[in-house]
Amino acid sequence: MPNATLPTAVVLAAVALTAPRSLAQSIGMVRLAGTPEQIGTTWGEMNKAIIAEDFETAFLKRAAKAGISKETLLKRSEAAVRIIKEIAPHWIEEARAIARAAGVDEDLYVAYFDSVIRSRFLHKDPDECTSYAVSPEHADGAILFHKNRDNRDSPQAVYLVESSREGINKFIAISNATGIHGFSMMANDKGLAGSADTPGPRGKDLKPAIHQSRGIMSATMLRYIAERASTCREALAFIKDCVAKGWYAGGTVGGSHWLLVDREGTILEVWNNPGYVDSKVHTQKAYFSARSDHTAARRLREAQRPVDFHLFHNVSRDRSICFNSSIAGMTVEIDPTHPELFTCAWISLPASSVSFPLLMGQTSTPDCLLDGKAYRLGRTTTGKPRLWEATERGIHESKEQLRKKVSAELPKGDPAQTSQALDHWSQQQAEMLLQLLKSHQ
Repeated sequence: MPNATLPTAVVLAAVALTAPRSLAQSIGMVRLAGTPEQIGTTWGEMNKAIIAEDFETAFLKRAAKAGISKETLLKRSEAAVRIIKEIAPHWIEEARAIARAAGVDEDLYVAYFDSVIRSRFLHKDPDECTSYAVSPEHADGAILFHKNRDNRDSPQAVYLVESSREGINKFIAISNATGIHGFSMMANDKGLAGSADTPGPRGKDLKPAIHQSRGIMSATMLRYIAERASTCREALAFIKDCVAKGWYAGGTVGGSHWLLVDREGTILEVWNNPGYVDSKVHTQKAYFSARSDHTAARRLREAQRPVDFHLFHNVSRDRSICFNSSIAGMTVEIDPTHPELFTCAWISLPASSVSFPLLMGQTSTPDCLLDGKAYRLGRTTTGKPRLWEATERGIHESKEQLRKKVSAELPKGDPAQTSQALDHWSQQQAEMLLQLLKSHQ
């Protein structure tokens, strides 16, 4: 078995040698691209069982237990549906296609996908997540972003979406496997990464506003930002516009907290409630949205050398910010020169598990990241952080070699061949990482 004390190259070689041929044959690559109906149908078919179960247990049964009728659920979603039809009507097409493919009621699924966030139809509060970033001048020029998502135990999925509609950015995001309309963390092909959390301490500085449960939530707003924004400034303008129009609904939590990082290295904190928005650009060494006095934050602030990718990423598993409720994590390396190709999202399902890399220039995603398989394996694996770190160091070295090779060939290269090479590399990493997880169950 691979051992955490062995050199990285030996660890990776050992994993490759022990991988059965059947594993390589079991990893497929799935493309979420095309029209909203094509994207929705693919997602619904992939996650039919997960969608149907969560739709029934987390929405319909909870509503029935609370005495909320189906008619009331539809009524409570009217504001969100009206707003979505104005800002992104293709989401409705996509949601209906998901519902048809998953075999659930279309109208109720449209009501479900936004109002289930923060359980706004039941007014229940969630756990608080942790997002962080490091100023590029303290990271040797690297532009880095991370979020740990804390929430109820639910299969997590990753999606790389490329719409055929004009003006919509390609993006990578993580959320529940039940739908792709709202999420808590993302990166797009313009070099923008971001997260939406609960308000945190700074949210208390805003003027009070009446809580609102009808409208759209930050997870839905974050998808719009992923699709339409290129910079922190553009993202902030959209958040302000939503609040000014009375569209934002945060439920009984009362507000949202955002962390946004762009290809220029800007680190922007935003916090809002239904009536007010405030923001701050951060330039200190390390910024944490929560638990800034805990061990993970101190490790970055007290580093005596530039914070490299590995130090930045590895603190996400520190016990001071990584809990049993940390169901997903994403570290993003933003490539300022070619964000559409080499921005890399490192996906941990859950946050304590080993990370799967996805490059923005890929066209497809390993199916184990889409259908909850990687999450289920990660949840039942008793791995050692040192082994995960050693493995990721080897993958990162491989990724850098690939980036240099592809960059050298860009002026004369074929874009289709470039995407194919990135897809193949990601598939190989997924095959190796699944075997590593299985070997430590």
